[in-house]
Amino acid sequence: MNTKNKTIYKLITIIIILFLFFSNKIVFSAEENKELSINDSNLEIYAESCILMDEDSGKILYNKNGNQKMYPASTTKIITGLLVLDNCTLTDMVNVSYYAVNSVPTTYTTIHLVPGESLSIKDLLYVLMIGSANDAAFVLAEYIANGGNNYLIDSSNEAKIKFNESIAKFSDLMNKKAKEIGCTSTNFVNPNGIHNENHYTTAYDLALIGCYAYKNLDLMSIVDEMSYSLPNTELYTENIRTCRCTNSLLYNNNEYYNPYVNGMKTGYTDPAGYCIVVSAKKDDVNLIAVVLNSKVASYTQTDDNKNTSREADCLRLLNYGFENFSYINLISSGDVATSFNIINSNANPKSLDLVVKDDIKALVKKGEVLDITPNIKISKFLAPIGKGEKVGTITYKYNGKIYSSDLISSKDVYSNNYTNFILILFVIFIFLLLIVILVNRKKK
Repeated sequence: MNTKNKTIYKLITIIIILFLFFSNKIVFSAEENKELSINDSNLEIYAESCILMDEDSGKILYNKNGNQKMYPASTTKIITGLLVLDNCTLTDMVNVSYYAVNSVPTTYTTIHLVPGESLSIKDLLYVLMIGSANDAAFVLAEYIANGGNNYLIDSSNEAKIKFNESIAKFSDLMNKKAKEIGCTSTNFVNPNGIHNENHYTTAYDLALIGCYAYKNLDLMSIVDEMSYSLPNTELYTENIRTCRCTNSLLYNNNEYYNPYVNGMKTGYTDPAGYCIVVSAKKDDVNLIAVVLNSKVASYTQTDDNKNTSREADCLRLLNYGFENFSYINLISSGDVATSFNIINSNANPKSLDLVVKDDIKALVKKGEVLDITPNIKISKFLAPIGKGEKVGTITYKYNGKIYSSDLISSKDVYSNNYTNFILILFVIFIFLLLIVILVNRKKK
């Protein structure tokens, strides 16, 4: 390589370095801690599959066969409830069809809906989530699949065909919603969890659905209720139809009662066993526990097997989570994350402090000592900069999770006109230099 070419390559290298400097990204290196263990050999869970997940971060705190294909039974109704709230107004009135009522197998729970009667979305949603009414699930699914009461309610063969098409369409909506939430091993074929070999999920996917549902305040206001009664209609004038919640952890007179539990859903079929998705909050820790295929339910227990029930497993998971994990501040709002010089500032000194806009918290195992260095990216380094203006970001990576906050300016910074003039000349010089290099290349 001749001397002229060496000079050109040196100039190109300098230009690249300058370009990187002016690309509005100054990055400080980071360290990452080891992955948190997700199993504790001292925690004995009797159910076939379970997951304990931190709702805020999505971190798995305990896992037993969490990715194994399982039948969800009536925990299915969590995603049905979410779709109802996505697509309906609570005051809408819904017509009950013959096949929505008569497609529920005789051993499954119903609220004794009558074909031809009309009930509000609110009434149907409450008995769906509290009493696990399978007939209500079919009614809601048919209504949503048809965009309203655009379906036949009689017992004709045409109505039956239309009903089956509606349930298939609603199931497609369920699967689409599950994928949006992040589920990768889930397939729903009905809105209520009536057993079907092709209706399955995993404890992990159900935990993701539980975390998503936990953020829906309308749904959460329902799933911690203890009972609900349907109003009588023209076609139903007998005793009031009342359902009761089957989540024993919510009953303060039950030995499984846990004051931190605030809702979700139980389920049971013979193939699925006893299932439950539970949400609980203590201090600033929100947990989702999923227990699938337990052989015992609390309300059928005896003194010999009560320790193996789904509720007992659930309590062990929640106690483990609350006793062993807590959130700590990695950095607090208002803390100075870094400082740097604004080269065209008219102030002296030219240093600008960047402060953290929001608290950054991470879930850690109690007693663990953290040693994490953040990544800091500065996206603006020339004046003018206003006080409180976003100037960059600060990011921590801990146990595979990303925690971040904006960095904002601690003060107003005004530009120095003379420095600005020099910078403009510098940019023009670089531009002209590039032109010269390109012209020389063409001459070759």
